Amino acid sequence: MISKKQIKVEVDGLLSLKGLVDVYEEIASARMQRVRNAVLQSRQFLEGLLEVFKKIKAAYNNSPVSMISNVPRNGKTVAVFISANSGLYGDIVDRTFSVFVDFVRRNDSDVVVLGKLGLKMMTDRLPGKLYNYYDFSDDGVDTESFNMIMRYLVQFEKIMVFYGQFKTILFQEPAMTSVSGDAVAAVEDVVVGREGQKLARQYLFEPSVEEIAKVFNGEVLASVFEQTLHESQLAKYASRMLALDKSEDSIERRLGKIKVEEVRLMHKLQNRKQLSTISGISLWRNAR
Repeated sequence: MISKKQIKVEVDGLLSLKGLVDVYEEIASARMQRVRNAVLQSRQFLEGLLEVFKKIKAAYNNSPVSMISNVPRNGKTVAVFISANSGLYGDIVDRTFSVFVDFVRRNDSDVVVLGKLGLKMMTDRLPGKLYNYYDFSDDGVDTESFNMIMRYLVQFEKIMVFYGQFKTILFQEPAMTSVSGDAVAAVEDVVVGREGQKLARQYLFEPSVEEIAKVFNGEVLASVFEQTLHESQLAKYASRMLALDKSEDSIERRLGKIKVEEVRLMHKLQNRKQLSTISGISLWRNAR
């Protein structure tokens, strides 16, 4: 049976922990609300813009890749994993890493990791894989760090980004996006001709497909990649809120069990006092 002193120590510790969880949950909620509207509003627009980017690259696929950008491409694929710098983000980072690992094992790609948690995950799950690491804040997009990462990524032909995506407060899921404008799965862009035959869809570009591709391959690529960073932040905040809420429920359940233990202890102590009183009365009567 737990002692009265042990009960007090554990209750005080649980109440302190509950207060800390409440504070973290409030901070996570404030940060989530701060970025949620902006992320959700820009998501649909940038997804549409990315679809246009894919069509432009598909229309330009017969031209030398080096003409699309002033930066020479190496013809390789790079997989970018957006992790986190700290814990308490639930399981969204780990689930995203599982999708990332599956892709890296199936494809001969270079690897870029953002966030300190990714370092440990790479050591545990992909110990022999070489990768480039960039420290990146969980709370915002630092311009200097962002530009440094982009300078490295633009040399690759295909840029696959793995991150957590917010669906609802109760549900976040791993996502994979090709920010370089390459479809993850090739989809034939065709139209049906007058005689029922399938024809490749033709587009008109003004001023030219080369000039449009250069703009998309620079500014639009950076905008889409930045969106994935904000998406990751939003998903992590929501996942943290969910994890902290579950922790608070566990604390409440433990406090309930401790309360039951306290009541049992009180009854046991009262029974002992009553037995001692009865024994004292019996001894007094026998002494007479």
